[in-house]
Amino acid sequence: MSFPIGIYAQENNPKFQEKPKNCVTVSLLGDGSNVSLNYERLLPLNNYLFISGRLGAGYGRQLTLNSDSVAMPIYLAIPAHVTLNAGKGRHYAEIGMGNTLTIGNVQPHYLYYLIFGYKFYPLMRYNFSIRIFGNLLLNNNDNFRDIYFVPFGLSLGYTF
Repeated sequence: MSFPIGIYAQENNPKFQEKPKNCVTVSLLGDGSNVSLNYERLLPLNNYLFISGRLGAGYGRQLTLNSDSVAMPIYLAIPAHVTLNAGKGRHYAEIGMGNTLTIGNVQPHYLYYLIFGYKFYPLMRYNFSIRIFGNLLLNNNDNFRDIYFVPFGLSLGYTF
């Protein structure tokens, strides 16, 4: 007579959670633009870390007081960034580096900045993501003309 004996133990290497790797977002403020449409791709490292790369296109408009709104220049903004995201489940802290190319009658034409923020990222495809972030501008502000750099922003996205 034989009895099956099973020993159950906690796994040392839990199964890798597959998150949605693609996201289309709309960003309001931050990244050197007023609004932008972005594509984001995730590169998962493990269940707690992933690298995020983002590229977008948007527009900016000078936001100043005591200025004629007709004379405020509109410029094309092309933001891009790479960040490291650490967290668990759907909640992640984000830190990285970003840059924005500005095309138009504005100075400077290239902005670079540090990124830090919070990201709510869903576990399943076809859901919404939220990102609240800050930017620490690294450019010399003395050369700025016609760009009002907002140091924070909000992104709403759809994953697939």
